[in-house]
Amino acid sequence: LILKMNALGINDVDNEVLNDADQYLRQHKILELFEDLTTLLAYKQPDNLEQFLCQQIEVRQKNGSRSIVYTEAEMQNIFTLYDLKNSGHISKEQCREALTTLANSEFHFTKAQEASIPTKVDMFTFMKICDDVLGIKPQ
Repeated sequence: LILKMNALGINDVDNEVLNDADQYLRQHKILELFEDLTTLLAYKQPDNLEQFLCQQIEVRQKNGSRSIVYTEAEMQNIFTLYDLKNSGHISKEQCREALTTLANSEFHFTKAQEASIPTKVDMFTFMKICDDVLGIKPQ
């Protein structure tokens, strides 16, 4: 007997209702949605939880379901953390590490690991890579 886990976290059984629910959750990326929202909640820690969640869903509708939104200043700060010598660029490895740090789901983490990144990355290129690979759009 081989058991595998499904999106519901329940051992796979011959239960049509569970299989349908699992398929629905995967098809609509519900688990990724809640993973993204939970990460944002932990990071931002808003006072008004319901208002914040509604705003984030509106942002996702506007910018796309896989987008992560940071301010431009936050993106610059992240780049600066990796540009310790103030040289104006970071290495391919540093860029990939920054991307994996920014990834807020397994989906994003995988994209960050597989991304094609130039040897040297300046601030502009970093912002573009963040947008292209992770859907991060500085606001």
